[in-house]
Amino acid sequence: MKLSFYFSVVVSVSLFLGSCSLPKIEKEAPEINVIAPNSEFCIILPENHTTGYLWQLSPTFDEGVVTHINDVWHGNEKGIYLNFSSLSAGQTTLSFVSRKYQDTAEIKHFIVKIERD
Repeated sequence: MKLSFYFSVVVSVSLFLGSCSLPKIEKEAPEINVIAPNSEFCIILPENHTTGYLWQLSPTFDEGVVTHINDVWHGNEKGIYLNFSSLSAGQTTLSFVSRKYQDTAEIKHFIVKIERD
């Protein structure tokens, strides 16, 4: 009884902490997403693991403007939450490729502009 209770608590806390309560970036390029300096944000992309296609972040963004914190997959229904943090004023493009092996299915670009304090 106690073990199942503790397991339920751990699962509930994990789901709560892993959810994206951060501001969500939704506007794809050429639109610009304006972010406050020294803040965190997320991008949510649909990802269904039964298809074998996974989103990959291209390493071409300016790591002096934003940093990639982590990715949290929330299942086939909710997709993958990609979490970032703004570092300094500037603008960069975050590019994602939906890929299965060497096969590319889709590419998405999000322009992020970090304003000055």
